[in-house]
Parts: sequence; structure tokens; C-alpha cells
Amino acid sequence: MANKLADSGWHVLKTSRLKKNEKDWVQFNVEQQVCDINLSEAVWFFCIPPGRTPEAQNAYREYLKTSLSVAKTQKAKRFIFCSTTGVYPNKPISFNENLEIDANTDKQLRLLQNEQIVKESGLNTVIVRLGGLMGPKRHPGRFLSGKTLSSSANASVNMVHQDDAVNGLLFIAEGDCQQPIINLVAPHHPTKEAFYDKATQLLGVLPVNFEKNECEPRIISSEKVRNLGFEFKHKDLFDALEHC
Repeated sequence: MANKLADSGWHVLKTSRLKKNEKDWVQFNVEQQVCDINLSEAVWFFCIPPGRTPEAQNAYREYLKTSLSVAKTQKAKRFIFCSTTGVYPNKPISFNENLEIDANTDKQLRLLQNEQIVKESGLNTVIVRLGGLMGPKRHPGRFLSGKTLSSSANASVNMVHQDDAVNGLLFIAEGDCQQPIINLVAPHHPTKEAFYDKATQLLGVLPVNFEKNECEPRIISSEKVRNLGFEFKHKDLFDALEHC
């Protein structure tokens, strides 16, 4: 992401909890109250995964709150928060950004609470709900080869290639998008069985198995970002597998 922004003419600063001597790296350490960044008129991309343990999730939330506070104090131009389509429930319908979400799992609730913190920050924010990420070093067939998934073979895939994730975030930042929430998911939704069969065949590894075969067309719609003018490089997920 940082390299793409720099190539597009942006002045990029990358944050680290540790002090680094490398160019374009600055220290931002919440625990030590170190903040070497200048955010006046800057766009802050918050792309940190929340972690899995309760301790990691609590630390993530505090880091998010502190980041928003710093961005507000320093009058940042915009705060782009990378969330996930995991906020949407596991129901066989098509989800867009305008639907009300009733959290029915602890994970969903935590994700929505993080988004609410961003919404209530008073900043110019965009919440980007990213589909499952695939790309170089993130080949779907390699991760799941030989495993049996509790999800259905006929459930829909909601993923996005790394190229489109990066280009989509750049599009949102450069276009001064005024939408509060954007789904960033490829517009192709094959079944999991078809998708993972293709993925494992390309690698020549063991196939993925499924416990169920019910039809579960849970679709995360990317119609909004496409209507804004964004064009996916990898519209077809089978094609996207060839570029992982």
C-alpha cells in the first residue's frame, strides 16, 4: 500500500512502535506516549488487524482510540479505517453498506464496536470493509489444502485480490469519497467448492473438503464503489487465482 501511494506521488510516512532510522519511518508508540508524526492535512490509513486474543483486541482498541485522538488534535484531513466484511452476519442474502446489522456473534460485535468508535470520532472518516484478501504470498489453496471446512460447499466466496484492495483504497483517498462505508469485494461470487477446487488444482495440492452442501448465497455487494467509478482489475476470482 505504502509503495503504491509513493509511486502515485504521495508523501508517505510509515509508523512503527520502534524507533527506526529508515527513510519515511516514524515512531508511534502508545504505551510510551511517543508520537513523532505530523498529520496536518494528512490522510491516515489505519490498516492494522485486530488480533485474536482478548488482550490483543483490547490493545488494538486502545491503539485505535489513541490514533483517532492524535488525528483529530493534529487536524488530519481524513482517516481511512480498514475493516472487514466479517461484520456482516452469516445469512443467505446480499448485503450492501446501508443495511442495519444485528450482531449475533462476539466477533461481529467487536468489529462493529470498532467501527462505531471511528464513526463517533468527529473526523472525516471512511470505513472500508474488505473481503478476504488474496494475492502474492496469500494463495487461498495453500492455506486450506487438505482441510475440512464447517461452511457449506455451496456458500458464496467474498474475496478481493491484493491489487484491487490497494487500488481501491487509493481510489477512495484520491477521489475524496464522501461515503461513510464502502465494501471492497470482487464482484464475482463463485461457490466455495468451485473456487477452492480451482485454487488447489493450480497448486497441485490436496483439495478442500466441506461438512455441508446447502445453498448459502451470502453476497457482499461492491456495487457502491463500482458506481463511484472504481474498476476492479481482477473482476473474476478464477482469474485472480492466476495472479497469486
